[in-house]
Amino acid sequence: MLVGEVLAALDHLAPVSLAEDWDNVGLLVGRHNNAVRRVLVALDLRAEVLSEAAERGADTILVHHPPIFPSLTAVTDDAPASELVLRVAESRIALIAAHTNLDSATDGLNDVMADALGVVGAHPLAPVPSDPAVGLGRVGNAPPATLAGLIARAVETFAPCRTGLAYVGDLDARVERVAVCTGSGASLIGAARGAGADVYVTGDLKYHDADRAGGMALVSIPHAAVERHVMRVWSRRLGHALAPNGVEVVFADADTDPWMQL
Repeated sequence: MLVGEVLAALDHLAPVSLAEDWDNVGLLVGRHNNAVRRVLVALDLRAEVLSEAAERGADTILVHHPPIFPSLTAVTDDAPASELVLRVAESRIALIAAHTNLDSATDGLNDVMADALGVVGAHPLAPVPSDPAVGLGRVGNAPPATLAGLIARAVETFAPCRTGLAYVGDLDARVERVAVCTGSGASLIGAARGAGADVYVTGDLKYHDADRAGGMALVSIPHAAVERHVMRVWSRRLGHALAPNGVEVVFADADTDPWMQL
């Protein structure tokens, strides 16, 4: 299987057309006609991920967070971020990013997150105008529980060995309508309220987001804790898609979260 064919299979699962305008997805480093035998999936490109790719014989790395954005203007050894991209090219490893397109896609990361919290009948918080079945965030119904019970399930699923989870709301309040968004979802607080959510679960929330919630409960989970879990689950779907062509998909052991918890 060639890199270009992997891109076509990935586009079937997470169409590039779903990526936000500011995003940078697809093949970032490499040649379309290079052979692919093993894909290493990771949340970020880090030195330890590149080393793991070499150790595990991966000729392709698929990351969620693109390491090349407009802020990267040259690929040299002048700065750590650009030097790492240069090392990927020198190693002849293909580097692919699937970011907001994977968040928005059917059975993508937001659907995996919703499933993990028991949300059923989920639909996007911010649907794509041309296809309301896809888009950022998800909202649906979950078995009746207290906010405390939902938080316990979130901790057990996404961050059993971490601290850093915070919440706004009454722990004894009943929650049935649940909204979620992987990554940084503060921009969808209004959409979650408009969808009638009792609680909104996402990452990277700030102090004044509590006021914007207008009485809706909030649960903030560390960004990487959620996305590492959902990427690992989703990578099995990619593995099933590529296996008939003799390509193995493995998830990186390296934890690339730069934030340490006290």
